Amino acid sequence: MVRFHFKRGLRFLENGLVWVLQRRSATGKIMFEEESGESPSQALTVSEVYEKYLGEHWRVDESSLGPGKELMFSTPKDIRALGDRDAECAAMRGDYLTKLHQRLVAEGERWRCVPKLFTHHLKNIARERGDKKAPGWSTVWNWWKRYEATRCITKLADHRRTGRTRDVVQFSVFEEVIAEVFLTPQKQPGKTVCDAMEDRIQRINEGLSGESKISTPAKATVYRWLKDLNHAVVLRAREGKEASERQMRGTMQGLRVNRILERYEIDHTPVDVLVVCKLTRMVLGRPWLTLVIDRKSRMIAGFYLSFHAPSAYSVLYALRMAILPKDDLLKAIPGLHNPWPVRGLPRLIATDNGMDLHSHALETFCMDAAIELLFCGVAHPEMKGAIERLFGTLSRDLFHTLPGTVFASIDQRGDYPSGDLAALDLDTLTMILVKWIVDKYHCTPHRGLGGNTPLYSWQEDEASTSIDLPAYPRQLDVMVGQSANRTAFKYGIEYDCIRYNSDALLSFREEKKKSPIVEIRVYEHDVSFIDVLDENLGEFIRVPAVDQAYCQGLTRHVHLMVRQEVNRRFGNQWQQQQLLEVKREIQAMVAAAMKAHKAGKRKQAAAQSMVDSNDVLNQHKAAFEGARRPSGMDSEEFLHTVPSASPLPKYTWESHV
Repeated sequence: MVRFHFKRGLRFLENGLVWVLQRRSATGKIMFEEESGESPSQALTVSEVYEKYLGEHWRVDESSLGPGKELMFSTPKDIRALGDRDAECAAMRGDYLTKLHQRLVAEGERWRCVPKLFTHHLKNIARERGDKKAPGWSTVWNWWKRYEATRCITKLADHRRTGRTRDVVQFSVFEEVIAEVFLTPQKQPGKTVCDAMEDRIQRINEGLSGESKISTPAKATVYRWLKDLNHAVVLRAREGKEASERQMRGTMQGLRVNRILERYEIDHTPVDVLVVCKLTRMVLGRPWLTLVIDRKSRMIAGFYLSFHAPSAYSVLYALRMAILPKDDLLKAIPGLHNPWPVRGLPRLIATDNGMDLHSHALETFCMDAAIELLFCGVAHPEMKGAIERLFGTLSRDLFHTLPGTVFASIDQRGDYPSGDLAALDLDTLTMILVKWIVDKYHCTPHRGLGGNTPLYSWQEDEASTSIDLPAYPRQLDVMVGQSANRTAFKYGIEYDCIRYNSDALLSFREEKKKSPIVEIRVYEHDVSFIDVLDENLGEFIRVPAVDQAYCQGLTRHVHLMVRQEVNRRFGNQWQQQQLLEVKREIQAMVAAAMKAHKAGKRKQAAAQSMVDSNDVLNQHKAAFEGARRPSGMDSEEFLHTVPSASPLPKYTWESHV
């Protein structure tokens, strides 16, 4: 059987003319254009197209069939799709036609309209059926004309029109006006359509006289017509293709993943909580959260929390946490009641398609670890549906329960003073997030897992899954660094005006007649060391900076600021003391910015100081003790209990579980 469906480009043949389907209008009609352009376009309803097709006035051009974007299915409804009343009516009329035809054939009569003969037989049929009154001969003949072409019993049902009658002329003017005014990206309101219709009808009436003039429809009528427009067509014309597809997208069967570690999904989101400075308690702003989730078990594999904008650097640190076992982390943090068994190298990573992620470092990491890297399409969050849903759960179940939370809109926020109630520093927020992940989210039944918890789903598949780990964990530390090539001189290696040297590095020069060129890895969060590749051993060795007094605890971003300021002040005639002096000044500027009145400056300063969850988790115990301080203990008493912690508000995790 040859099939067709309504799609753009579908062609119908009619006596030498070729009608090409172009689009569906907002009023529900299907627009056809004649291929040669000699005949005017047609706007037909679905019923009118069916009538031409079933009556064989139009024939489908088979050469136009094939894949394409469907406008609608081309299957008319059957008798079961009719209402009970219409189905009974159609069955009754079909019974009359069938029995009348049988009686005429039995008497040797041709099927033609004979009023007396029809009336005689119809009375007998009505008496047999028990009907009080027989239909008239002309009525039955009209039934036959509706039934003859298609022999479809649904054509015999009553086609009653309910509601107000529509003025054909007024509505044709309305169709022209909405195409020019309403179905545009400017998103004009309904009032503009009413004004345009009034103006259009007034200009038409200037050439008419007397009763031939067109009356202007009421505004309520125009608004009712606007309400009845096809929503998908209106949305596409006013909002654009991508926005309309996003809103009209249906939910079908989701992505199927067969085992754990088959697919990791990674994404970023700003945290819905205002974070304060640990020392000054002033609001820094909303940090960025990078999350890694295992699609099969919905377990959170790792995260990275920081103030700098999302980048490949964020993804690499989150992946490092996701791949390595977390046993040492859990032992160092008191108060956790459940395991966090997620670890291992995934087969595929799905992440955003942003330019910041198309970096050599991320692609090299995935190539070296034999991980397939998938960049999901722009404006298609459904390609990472699991992690997008997790962000919503995280905001509802955790962030919106914390002091200083922010909301998606002004209406949701109301009079809530987020800035005044902000109380959590990055250390505390990191530990709260770990607690929520391990003891709350992983142990909560998940609808997408058939009611199982993520922890149970992971443990169920863990025994039958081969989990690969890097043989040398320090390789992950090296992979998050940026690659460069430098010459190893007798004074060492110089990078960004900082010299690095060690006995192991000097041994490189003993094997070569000339100064060798070596591959190095440098790090954004610390300039006090680099890693140098020893090609003979096939390993990286760590080489410290010569001037540790200057480099210790210095980020690369602040170092570059120091160098720029030194060159501006002293040019090439600078001394070491001047370098240290400018370093202290820059760090003082960053510290002062952390106390600035504008939150934007404070957040920028926090990003420059490279405060992130990676540093926090290296100091697990003290930070978590601060997060879990008893709520009945005031700040002064708590300072005597935990001297290393900064003053914290009266807050406990248990009050938010």
